[in-house]
Amino acid sequence: MSVLDLGCGTESVGIAVSRQLGGDVNIHGLDLSSTQLDYAATKGSKSGTSLNLYRGSMDLLPFDDRSFDLVVTSVAFCETTSEVRIGAIKEVSRVLKDQSCFGIVDCAKPIMGLDTVMMLPFFMFKETPESWNNHYPDICRENNLILENEIYIKSYVKCQLFRKAD
Repeated sequence: MSVLDLGCGTESVGIAVSRQLGGDVNIHGLDLSSTQLDYAATKGSKSGTSLNLYRGSMDLLPFDDRSFDLVVTSVAFCETTSEVRIGAIKEVSRVLKDQSCFGIVDCAKPIMGLDTVMMLPFFMFKETPESWNNHYPDICRENNLILENEIYIKSYVKCQLFRKAD
């Protein structure tokens, strides 16, 4: 299985996916930050996880069409511009194999709770209209990615799972 983690940072998600799936899984992580990728390489080595790390932008992926069985991004979209997020979704559709999945974990319009109140200053300065107004399903649908499931994993963080149609 081939997995791509967009905005991988220190690659905590890729390492966790590798542990969960075990066996024959190839983890590919992409991030803009060389520093983060250096940390990811060290972390992968210490955990015994083989990682393929790339420096680049998630809206310009250096991979062939239909290369991946799973693409994930975890709280990385909220750190980019709207243009990059939309471009990244187009690229995900291109590199994802038919019937494979794309998982987005991102900041979302909060459901009220104590942690939401504490996080309000953070949300006030973020440009996240796609997640805040739940536009990811529309943008994904335009790119042949169909929403299968969505849940809040915190009062301000939503996980959405999409499947690429044939």
